[in-house]
Amino acid sequence: MSSFYNKNKFILHFFLWIFILALLPNVCLAKLNDLLKYEDQHESKQIIRLASNESGNEEKKYSDISEGLSRPENLSYQLFLGLCCGKCGGNMPLNIPGGGTPEPHEFRIKVNLSYGRMVGMRRGTSNRSTKDTLRQYMMTPRKMDMYMSNVSVGYAFSDRFFAGIMGMYVNKDMEMVRRDGRRSSMYSQGAGDTMLMTKTLLYADDYLIPTNQVSLLLGVSLPTGSIDQDERGQILPYSMQLGSGTFDPFIGVLYEGSHAPFWWGVNVNYLARAYQNYKSYNLGDEYRADLYAMYQARHNLVGELQIKGKYAGDIEGEAREIEQDGNGHMRGNPKMPFMSNLFDPDNYGGSTIDLTAGVQWQPFHNHILNAQFSIPLFQNLHGTQLERDFTASVTYYIEVPLHKSRRSKKSGKGLDFLGF
Repeated sequence: MSSFYNKNKFILHFFLWIFILALLPNVCLAKLNDLLKYEDQHESKQIIRLASNESGNEEKKYSDISEGLSRPENLSYQLFLGLCCGKCGGNMPLNIPGGGTPEPHEFRIKVNLSYGRMVGMRRGTSNRSTKDTLRQYMMTPRKMDMYMSNVSVGYAFSDRFFAGIMGMYVNKDMEMVRRDGRRSSMYSQGAGDTMLMTKTLLYADDYLIPTNQVSLLLGVSLPTGSIDQDERGQILPYSMQLGSGTFDPFIGVLYEGSHAPFWWGVNVNYLARAYQNYKSYNLGDEYRADLYAMYQARHNLVGELQIKGKYAGDIEGEAREIEQDGNGHMRGNPKMPFMSNLFDPDNYGGSTIDLTAGVQWQPFHNHILNAQFSIPLFQNLHGTQLERDFTASVTYYIEVPLHKSRRSKKSGKGLDFLGF
């Protein structure tokens, strides 16, 4: 029983998390139109303006803050502004960089747990059997399980500027098989690289409830992940290391559009590997493009579909332990062939396209639970590599308004029709 738990603890935690949250009392079950009605009757805040009349006397004029905001009449669908509010575009998949931007002077905390499995070999776009791979190498991987958890904290300084930091913890478990049928494993775990990111709003048709907006993403990946993972004094292959070993800048552009109850967007970004690390190699540059579409079925529930494309370049150079000391080579001789495809830098990089389906649920106001499941639609891998089978993830997102936030002024008064 203990062995089963240790092998499957991350999967068990994954489903336990979903089960517990599904049983939480839903304290936000009123429909948004009910909230609109409640706001009209009880929460319509008035702004007092002084104006001089013809006789020179001052009189008080009252103006409803909602008057400046258009609200379509006779809607054939529910009017939705997003799970938290309309500010960040309303709804976005939380696995997209820059996804979930809070109101000014609010913190965003995002916790993610993911599990991915890779099974079977592939060369280019074709499957390659383990038996065929072992004709070329003495040993080859059969499967790999990767568990990743990350925590990100961000702060919105204004309507136009947001900054955040994300830390990561990685666990990799790979099963190997030799020509004689013997099996072994490789294992590594520890902190991954840390991401610093900023998001600057370039354009929005409305700061409060945008239906079209464009943002610029800028950031850098810090080399906090180890590239010294070894086993019995032998360096582990590149795919078992926890980071890149380099400071990697990235840039991206994010478009978000909406017409309630539909939401959509496109995100493209580029991650540069500008130089070699102290091991004398660098990972390949990465290009990503994400397209998503979402449908808000009710005020606290959103379905999402996402197409994710990625291209990763080849590894340049070789780790010194592999090139000079002979780690990963037959008989430990750098002039001999590689023992496994994992040590050959030509077997890294390629193009992939994934389909991701997910659901977002709001158990409480300013809290979002996002569950996603991804499968590959297309894989064109450089050399001989493990092919990806699936990835499952759960994200929990919280927004924390500070005293300066527009939303803190409504504390204790319930929601208004902006979702505040």
